[in-house]
Amino acid sequence: MRTRTKLLFGSLLLVILIIALFFLFRPEGRAEFGPAAAICPGPDQFGYTCTTADGYAYIDATQDTGLYEDDGIIGLDLPFPFTFYGTTYTSVQASSNGNLQFANSNPFYLNDCLTGGPLTGMGDMLAPYWDDLDLTTFGFLQTEVVGTTPKRVFVVEWDSVPQYGGGEDDTLTFAVQLFEDTQAVVFLYKDATTQFEGNGRSATIGLQSEAAGISLQFSCNQTAVNDTTGLLFPYPAAPNPDVGQATALLQTQPAVPLVKGEVTTLLTSLNQRGPAALAPLQRLWLSQTPQRQSEWTWVDLNGDGRDELILIWRGPIRQPELNELVVLTPDADGQMSLWLDQRLASRTDITPRLTFAEVADLTADQTPDLLLTDPDNGYQFVLTSALGDLALLPLPDRCRGGLRLLAQDGTPHLQIIRDGCTTEGRTAVTWNGQEFAGQTP
Repeated sequence: MRTRTKLLFGSLLLVILIIALFFLFRPEGRAEFGPAAAICPGPDQFGYTCTTADGYAYIDATQDTGLYEDDGIIGLDLPFPFTFYGTTYTSVQASSNGNLQFANSNPFYLNDCLTGGPLTGMGDMLAPYWDDLDLTTFGFLQTEVVGTTPKRVFVVEWDSVPQYGGGEDDTLTFAVQLFEDTQAVVFLYKDATTQFEGNGRSATIGLQSEAAGISLQFSCNQTAVNDTTGLLFPYPAAPNPDVGQATALLQTQPAVPLVKGEVTTLLTSLNQRGPAALAPLQRLWLSQTPQRQSEWTWVDLNGDGRDELILIWRGPIRQPELNELVVLTPDADGQMSLWLDQRLASRTDITPRLTFAEVADLTADQTPDLLLTDPDNGYQFVLTSALGDLALLPLPDRCRGGLRLLAQDGTPHLQIIRDGCTTEGRTAVTWNGQEFAGQTP
């Protein structure tokens, strides 16, 4: 009995000694660090935490970046050095899709969750509202610098930006604020409510460092943010000294077109049923709200002996953002893939509502080109691969009259003859090797 008591007492003393030694010799500050993939309030492995941004006022930015794209990204110079996950930066890349990236440039639209760690290809990222947003026709990406050194605040605002497929009256407004003195990050939401998956229901909100292998997620595809709310990510008072190496450019803009929206339906249907799928899809698009008209043609645009499908969508007059040109190209087995997806909306000109006009080798490269026209507004374009990749090139001037092609003696290039142009009289346009330029017919 005494022997058993001595053994138990000795074991207890050993456990106490081990615990004491652990706390005595553990690395200072380690208890402040969390896992590599953390959930708010954190901390994550670097030491970032997340809390409400009480007391931080929303600042309306006024400096337009001029980014009017879907899935676009633009570089911004920072007004002061800013440190994120231990690395100091002087510039940042702003994506139309609701995130900022340091030393990285990826406009990918399809958000994913950070619970499994940082996402490959997104670099060191601030994601106030990473979602499929669209700046093509509506909304603005704006910046502002307020305050004086050393207490300046740099603001990046997504102002009245619709989600992809949304309209001018159903938008999001939110911003990131970067603080010079504290190096803190603040997300603020002025209007987070939309009719379609607003309040974060299709967005990722949080931070990540792909270089350090760390992420801190507030929410992913959840109703998590409301109007006039915010989040604060203070820079750690004692950050993990093992984190914070210089980062490199991890990924630039994808080289292949992104398949999204109705293009996904079009591709899936064509690869399952072939050209027979087009007529039912046309009826489907006409029955939807908003209604989209469509027409298509088949042309071998790359000269490989297989015809590409060229399809045009036209939306209602008051919804020009629905005007779109899509080109699908087949492989040797007949399976289609996306070659070009071009929105036809513009903020400065009357939006073209294009229709097919002529198929001819307008660039004299032994490959057919496709001439398209907007008879109501006088725009003409040529769809060609003469410059190496497929491009929709505009013709100069606007012409609402007749259009015909004319062969020229001594040159392989056809003339495009047009009437009713803004320039008085009949005009002629010819390919000069780089563009379609006007000349005297």
